[in-house]
Amino acid sequence: MTGALDSSYAVLVDSVAEVLAARGPLTEDQIVAELRDRGIDLGEFPQELLEDAFDEAIAPVVLLADERWAWLPALLAGRTFTHRLTELEVAHDLLFVTPDLDPADLLLFDDVAGLSDGTEVRSLLLPFDAEELGERGAPVDDVPDDAVLLLPAGYLSGRHIRPDDVIGLRVTADGVSLDVVDVPDRSAATAEFARAIATILERHEPEELGAAIWSVCADHDDLFRDPLPPLRALLATCGLVQNGDWVAWEGFDFGRWRTDLRRDGLMRRHDLSNDEALAVLAGVALYERVAQLYEAAAQNADDPSSLVEVFEELTTGQPTEPTDETSEFRMTMKDALTGLDEPAIVVALLAETTGYDATRAAPLGMFAETLEPLMPRSARPPLRWLRAKAHELLGEIATAEQVLLDAESLDPDWPMTLVDLARYAFDRGDAERGLSLLRRAGAPADDPMVHMLERFQGAPPRTDLGRNDVCWCGSGRKYKKCHLNSEQLPLEDRALWLYEKASLFVMDEPQRELHTDLAAERAQYADSEDEIWAAATDPLVVDALLFEGGVFEDFLTTRGVLLPDDERLLAQQWLLADRSVHEVTEIHPGDGLVLRDLRTGDVLLVRERTAGQYLTTGQLICARILPAGETLQIFGGLEPVALHERDELIALLDSEPDPHELVEFLTRRFAPTVLQNIEGDPLVFCEATLRADDSVALVNILDDTYDRADPAATEWLEHVTTNGMQRISATLRLEGDDLHVDTNSEERHERVLAELRELVPSIALVSESRKPFRDTREAAVLAAGAGPGGSSALDPSDLDVAALIEQVVRDYERRWLDEPIPALAGVTPRQAADDPTRRDDLIKLLDSFPAVDAPDAMSPARLRAALNLPPR
Repeated sequence: MTGALDSSYAVLVDSVAEVLAARGPLTEDQIVAELRDRGIDLGEFPQELLEDAFDEAIAPVVLLADERWAWLPALLAGRTFTHRLTELEVAHDLLFVTPDLDPADLLLFDDVAGLSDGTEVRSLLLPFDAEELGERGAPVDDVPDDAVLLLPAGYLSGRHIRPDDVIGLRVTADGVSLDVVDVPDRSAATAEFARAIATILERHEPEELGAAIWSVCADHDDLFRDPLPPLRALLATCGLVQNGDWVAWEGFDFGRWRTDLRRDGLMRRHDLSNDEALAVLAGVALYERVAQLYEAAAQNADDPSSLVEVFEELTTGQPTEPTDETSEFRMTMKDALTGLDEPAIVVALLAETTGYDATRAAPLGMFAETLEPLMPRSARPPLRWLRAKAHELLGEIATAEQVLLDAESLDPDWPMTLVDLARYAFDRGDAERGLSLLRRAGAPADDPMVHMLERFQGAPPRTDLGRNDVCWCGSGRKYKKCHLNSEQLPLEDRALWLYEKASLFVMDEPQRELHTDLAAERAQYADSEDEIWAAATDPLVVDALLFEGGVFEDFLTTRGVLLPDDERLLAQQWLLADRSVHEVTEIHPGDGLVLRDLRTGDVLLVRERTAGQYLTTGQLICARILPAGETLQIFGGLEPVALHERDELIALLDSEPDPHELVEFLTRRFAPTVLQNIEGDPLVFCEATLRADDSVALVNILDDTYDRADPAATEWLEHVTTNGMQRISATLRLEGDDLHVDTNSEERHERVLAELRELVPSIALVSESRKPFRDTREAAVLAAGAGPGGSSALDPSDLDVAALIEQVVRDYERRWLDEPIPALAGVTPRQAADDPTRRDDLIKLLDSFPAVDAPDAMSPARLRAALNLPPR
């Protein structure tokens, strides 16, 4: 977040709440403008930041039907929403929320909220909180709503509230009150409500119930000030119907509307045409019916007759007792058959039915197996493919492969079968078969799988054996009949293939989502699309998921049966290899490296042909070194490690971090330089204007408290002393009755304002702004005027801006020379330079600094000169 606020969403929401409470409902652009006027800059994507803050903070900031945002406590203040109690509610001290109390429910949304009289209220959501509701003794199956407010036991009867009483939830300054209310005839208010909600539904039908009522309140200040009939009755009086959380005119086809929404969602998610999406919808509906029957049969294994009857109906098309429901089911089945041989449809069907969740795979297999006899021949291979995917999700890899082979025999050209069989050949180490299958599937020459298989095609025939000689393998057969055309690459050359097999598994569902999340962690400091792509494809992301994330072990459990025997044994060894921090002791260009493991002390000769081009002796790296035949190799990337982070990283590795902890630590090196003032506070340019009643008296107070910058000017300075030097920490300038205060940190800003308020209690804050300058990237954004509206107090053409950045960095360098450094065992750089036992560590530390010549970065050359060290 780029702005005066910290990244805390709660702080941002508090500021938004103040704006909306004062101004009423506003659009996102209006909110951003209001915050900017208060000195709060939300950065390049303010709308996205606002929405994230509202979601994360779970705050009562609500979206109206016209896309305005409102602060619900202010919007509903003084309004009452009524509800007629049932016997069930009174007996168990419950309040059913929908629809009557829905508009105010969000104000009681916390796990433990309270009424204005201090009564505790629990907000329950069924079926998730069914156990808690059951503990109250309430018959959960009889509760007509999924949102329930749970009052203390005996609360309603203790207040002599009875069934059929109408209670009102009234929003007050102290919270929400609950009382029995009278609802006299309010036909005029009811008519006004009808006109108001009609206006909303003219714009969009259906509309969310909460948004509709909130919008009515925003546009009609007098409505719900006095109790109106409960919303259920009010909606019916107006000719409206409520369906779940939605409201529309009577006669609205909610079923068709929901179907259209699902269809549109399918088209977006899977890039389908209208007809393709409808086919997937029909297939999903059929799967859901089969899944219900499968679940019922699993719970009642002694009486599977219902499942048998339905499958008999599916296979014969003749139900024992025809009904409207079974006829509709048959039509759904027939619709599902349309276009099922299209790969896009069947892939979407797999995703939508299972979500790649193993617990939903068995019904998919039954779905596909049951439908196959009813299908035309062209659609049977896709159903076999679906059965194979179900077996894969269940971990039944050998069975899945056989089902795919059966599908190939039905149609040797259907591409999805061929591509998946090529993947099996890839894992089995059969490059020739894999390439043949991909070519039959029409894979282009630049297909990644084609490239990988071509790299690992078999070794050339041996030159030390004749065609008719006995084969080297000991089989007793002639070489030409045995291994002449099937020589295998040595294990050290196939180790990379094994690693790529596991890497492909990472990109399968559902592991792919884990990869996406971890790649986002790696990309947190990325500025450009190229940098984001580099993060997404960074080998560290895959390697951390494989080993720290346990995905490699899952790969062996799931697909290890396909691996050649020697690769499977090698993979078991890899599970024992730990990531570590290594020092580069020797570099043999084009051949390998000699590394010293700083966790174990082991010295390792590693085959690595390219890293030597950018590594130097003495450099620290983080890597996992894996055995590969007679060699040691690195497949998961090399991460440079700064000397000052060495011990912390070793401690992290000793703690067995999860993938996010590891990647977060190793990604810090991409973070922009943090800028601080001399007291160590984050750099934030803060300006405030205050006004005093008596400027003459104010001058005397300022003279007694601060130092005059110039006896002839009404300007004062606050000083602090650090490292024996007096430095300016704040500037105060009086112009007429206005006192302007400038500081470079929020800590100093708050300190000076607090001191002024104590000295002059009547002084008033007129305006203030805070512009963060916490790191060089943020400084560049502000200097370029990249905030909303393109305005900034920092002019990129102003040489003072660049000079200021350079001055801050040089001040930091001077302080750094005399600060204890963890990487130097707690001594300062000056002390390390004078200590022969620590000088090497100091040189390594400086060597690890980026060798850049820029005003916004520390300069290793300047630091070496200051420490009387030789240049690098």
